[in-house]
Amino acid sequence: MTLFGGRLALFRQFAHYLFYRGDTPVFAVLRVSDFRNLWLGQMISFLGDAMAYNTMTLAVIRMANEANASVGRVLSLIFVLSALPSLLLGMVAGTLVDRANRKKVMIAADVIRGILALGFLLVRNLDQVWIYVLISVLLSTVSTFFFPARTALLPLILNREQLLAANGLAQLTHTLSLVVGAAAAGVLVGTAHATAPGFLVDSLSFFVSAYFIARISTLGKVASTSPLAMAHLATGSTKHLSAALRTLTVIMGELLVGLRYVLTDQVMRGVLISFLALMLGLGAANVTFVPLLINELGMREEGLGPIRFSQMIGIMLGSAIVTTSLATRYQARDLIGLSMVSFGIMTVVVSVVRNYVLMVGVLFLVGLTIAPPQIVAATLMQRHVPSAKLGRASGAQGTIVNVANIASMGAAGLLMDEIGARTVFTIAGVFIFVAGIVSWWVLRNVRDDPPAPVESTAAP
Repeated sequence: MTLFGGRLALFRQFAHYLFYRGDTPVFAVLRVSDFRNLWLGQMISFLGDAMAYNTMTLAVIRMANEANASVGRVLSLIFVLSALPSLLLGMVAGTLVDRANRKKVMIAADVIRGILALGFLLVRNLDQVWIYVLISVLLSTVSTFFFPARTALLPLILNREQLLAANGLAQLTHTLSLVVGAAAAGVLVGTAHATAPGFLVDSLSFFVSAYFIARISTLGKVASTSPLAMAHLATGSTKHLSAALRTLTVIMGELLVGLRYVLTDQVMRGVLISFLALMLGLGAANVTFVPLLINELGMREEGLGPIRFSQMIGIMLGSAIVTTSLATRYQARDLIGLSMVSFGIMTVVVSVVRNYVLMVGVLFLVGLTIAPPQIVAATLMQRHVPSAKLGRASGAQGTIVNVANIASMGAAGLLMDEIGARTVFTIAGVFIFVAGIVSWWVLRNVRDDPPAPVESTAAP
């Protein structure tokens, strides 16, 4: 009875993590019609993206195998170039979005992406893979403007109390869409030997998203009557360009301030090491994992769904445990170091597993160890960094991590062709293991915020 009660309590904690933010169920925000339209459009769009991404990956692997060509360089080229727009344009796009109608920006971006996604259908053999690269870069460029607009539109639709639940629901449905999209792509490519359906669904999903966004009644423009805003409206195209350049200069100056803080503050250095190690490992995994499963494990394409589902369950369970139990019992530095060391070990284990069923179980354990260091490190940063510096510190850290992620993806693709996917995974795992120890050492003197003192009710 005690064992059953313990399992029931764990299940309730897990369900509470998934479906509640504070005391508010995440589904309650769907009662707001504007958010419901935004959520429906994004859920369908995420599903289409997942289908297209996995269809393209599987198609590249199949075409490379049929042509007896190396797949690592092709995949790394696609992933690296697709990540560059976010790195190069992210901060500028956010600034421009603040000056535009967010709703119109999102609709225009969806329509453009829907048209661009049809370009994937033109690829027939490995010599035409450059089309995959070009379309992926163009889609990523347009998306760089879409996502800041979506983030900025949410506070216009919901109140502050609803935002946490809305973000939780978006995260949950995004994860589920990725799993369903991966499974659908695996079945279509593996069983039906068809790539067109995945790309057609992706294109259609953007138009569906644009339709639902157009149904949002909230205006996407934030009115401003400040002298600076009025001056911008009155200027000509030359002055607009000059103002944009000044804005970019200010942004770069703020980024340098944040970068200096990240590199000189003890907590931020430890957090930076943690995120860098994770991105270096995950970047390599994004490029080499599916080739490892198909070319070295012998997995059929339709086996990708159960693999992703197992990892998703591990991520959700790991997130639930660390937020509801472990975080209240252990110091952040210990959770970060231990979970990173565990993640490094599991990454090495992935490189030696040679059985599909066992790999499904291992991926559950990988998912279990991925979430805690990210959650705990982000929370430690938010608690430690002064509010006035948090945005700049976060932006600088994100830029560094993006550079590491891109470098990892590029190097992994090249190394995979030379030494094999298994060896790349082993190297990544060893690096993450060592980085976990280093991050714990850097944070060894850092303690979590002490609990607020309890006033004594006893008489003096």
